[in-house]
Amino acid sequence: MLFQNLRLGSWTRRLRRRKRILVFRKAVNISEQIKDSQKICICMPPDHKYFYEARDFLKNISTKKMSISIVLIRGQEALSEHKGPILNYPPPLKKAFPIPEAQVPGLPKSFDIAIDLSPEPTPLTAYITGTRAKKLSIGMQSPKLDAFYTVVIQSKGEYRDSLKSMFSFLQEEGIE
Repeated sequence: MLFQNLRLGSWTRRLRRRKRILVFRKAVNISEQIKDSQKICICMPPDHKYFYEARDFLKNISTKKMSISIVLIRGQEALSEHKGPILNYPPPLKKAFPIPEAQVPGLPKSFDIAIDLSPEPTPLTAYITGTRAKKLSIGMQSPKLDAFYTVVIQSKGEYRDSLKSMFSFLQEEGIE
């Protein structure tokens, strides 16, 4: 376990040094980062017990000027109301990390905002979110994977409350 934690930390630092993960060197205004965002990537939770709750929450979200791409595990039901692209996570990897870019084919490399809805982020969901965001990456707190997110949301007990926190500051900018 200790060796795995060291490997994960080393991999994360290497991605940051290579500027593959979005990092702000000084304080930024979240509203300014969100302003004029056109493309959003939402990584759905791979765990079925959270997937359906996240899917029900997303049904109530409307977008005015943004294109939302949803990333799902193969076999999960997509939102019938969703009009944007639906992408798939790659098949299970032999090693959790490092994740070579060749292992995530078919996922666009650039989104303005990337959101990981997993209450317990995995290296794969954190990697997709952290490396594809150009303005803001959002995820729930996970001590080992927080480096992948520019905005970290603390779990508030109920998963739905955490989802509300994630989307609360996006409401002003076209997501309601």
